Amino acid sequence: MEDRKTLIKQFSHTDLDGVGSALLLQAILQEQKGYVAENYLPVGYSEPGADGTIDKHVLNFIKTNDAAITELYITDICPSDEVIDQLATYCTENKITWHIFDHHITSVHVNQNYPENASIIVADETTNLKHSATSVLFKVLVGKMPTELFQDKLWQRLANVADIIRCYDCWDWQLNPNAAYKEAAAEFNNLFYFYSWEKRIELMGSIMATGLTLLSDYSEIIAALKEKEADYVRSKTLKAQFGVLAGKTFAYTFGEQYTSVLGNALARLEHPETKKEVDFSLVLNGKGVSLRTNNDDIDLSLLAARYFNGGGHKRASGGAFAEIQYFISDSENPDNALRLFLDITR
Repeated sequence: MEDRKTLIKQFSHTDLDGVGSALLLQAILQEQKGYVAENYLPVGYSEPGADGTIDKHVLNFIKTNDAAITELYITDICPSDEVIDQLATYCTENKITWHIFDHHITSVHVNQNYPENASIIVADETTNLKHSATSVLFKVLVGKMPTELFQDKLWQRLANVADIIRCYDCWDWQLNPNAAYKEAAAEFNNLFYFYSWEKRIELMGSIMATGLTLLSDYSEIIAALKEKEADYVRSKTLKAQFGVLAGKTFAYTFGEQYTSVLGNALARLEHPETKKEVDFSLVLNGKGVSLRTNNDDIDLSLLAARYFNGGGHKRASGGAFAEIQYFISDSENPDNALRLFLDITR
């Protein structure tokens, strides 16, 4: 019987680590197994959570796929338990090998449910570094953390790309004084989001192929984006408001750009009543909400899961509001009560 041609389907997150891990996986498999572009179907880039698209995308794949898939990989994102169960059944029935590579603490339990198919690791036991999806790939498939391969002749180019992404995604660029990449990690992320979606994929592919030296070609854009970011964050923090949730103080504002940097800046603000640094921050964007903290005693992944139908990491998480209500005031009748103008419910 003739062997089946290798055909791979991938799903991944849409952010820097998601796109990076999807393309890094291809680069590693090319080096280890000789896989080339024709071995891959287009990556299904998705958003996490009940309000995201990962469950819908995986279920649609199960329902409509007619390609002879041999391998399936999910990086930097995890479907719900119910959808993973359906995917496992589908892959078994169709003789597809599958694996999830992730680093979010809210998904660690999947390791117990599918020990042969899940590598969801929050931190590395050897280096004590926090994981991103890119570093999980290196640890599982290559056997070492990217930082341990900076001088390795075979892996140094990809290892450095993987770690600059890890430094940004895990916030090591600000929180870890020994991080290999600091400002450069944030600059890479800003450059990534500067471009349209298609251009982001192209940029990441070029970085994987060439290495981080390629970033020097974008130095003028990076410098302009850094100045723009500083102005944006400064203006938004001046408009911050404050509140209390579950006995914890927070600062919040609306923001569509530089969400992580803005959230981290808000988390350093002083609450006007307690005169102490707030416990965490919220950046609101439509129904979406991003949470950040500098407080080691707070686990934002639990807050995000409890109140915002989301999840993530201890210091950085996200979710969505169940309902948003917009009120309007009547300038000609300022004494009248605010009137509900628009009500959005999940």
